[in-house]
Amino acid sequence: MIKKLNIKNGIIQDKFIDGIPVKIKIVKPNGKRNVRTLKKRKRTRGITNHNTGNRHPTAGDEMHAKWMQNVENTDKSYVSVHLFVDEDSITQCIPLDEVTYHAGDGKGPGNYETISVEICENANVLKAEENAKKLNAALLLTYPHLNIYKHQDWSGKYCPRVLLSSGRWGGFVRDIKSYVKGATIKPKPPADIKDGDTITINKTIYGYRTALDSIKDRNRVRIVPKGNYKVMIKHKSGAWNIGKGYLYWINPSKLNIRTYTVKPGDTLSEIAVRYKTSVNKLVKLNGIKDPDIIRVGQKIKLP
Repeated sequence: MIKKLNIKNGIIQDKFIDGIPVKIKIVKPNGKRNVRTLKKRKRTRGITNHNTGNRHPTAGDEMHAKWMQNVENTDKSYVSVHLFVDEDSITQCIPLDEVTYHAGDGKGPGNYETISVEICENANVLKAEENAKKLNAALLLTYPHLNIYKHQDWSGKYCPRVLLSSGRWGGFVRDIKSYVKGATIKPKPPADIKDGDTITINKTIYGYRTALDSIKDRNRVRIVPKGNYKVMIKHKSGAWNIGKGYLYWINPSKLNIRTYTVKPGDTLSEIAVRYKTSVNKLVKLNGIKDPDIIRVGQKIKLP
């Protein structure tokens, strides 16, 4: 689950962001202040996203962290980045409260007032973008007033080039906002389920010893095998007891319902949040041309 980050002296303390490993490789100051500026940011207005522009097979987040240290050591280029993200991990190179040279606007707000995120493009770019969405969302939960920017907003440079050339930038921003909403809005259990009704479990969900355990996600018994189960008890806590012999307590908000019928006032973004998916996935799965237009009564397929 994406949540507010634990940050100390500008360094992320969390080992994972929604399962994505976070590695800390802070550049050591050396010579000129060309990478480690050592300037505390007076104001933070947002997050600026980039593509690395490097498609070499080894050009992931860790390699770029080593590159940052080499740039600092050689004292030739003035460039610095807070965070690199690729298909399987995130690496922090600069304290988040320090000015970095990344936006091409000199002493302007891009360099001096935003956190810099570089998305690697060496391997699985779509997975790297998904990880970057989660990183952006975690930063927004930590600093709720921030805006999401692209490098192009500050200097006009066509960057992040992969997101821009593919037409995915708009969806990238929408999905970040959906992740933030998903972390701040309590998931709703499926409606209209009564004691004795049969439900289908078709994704990974855990069974627990007690109703409260299932809501608090503690004392897991085992993964509930996929299949059909009868709802035996609906507890006041929101938990359900399912299966013959009262096998498991489960948290119904974790269930994956295959379809959803659009109700008055619904938006695709809210549906994505409710079922912990993304607007882009719903658009693709349902052949939706305009994500802002859905009709009441429409059946939405869920991944």
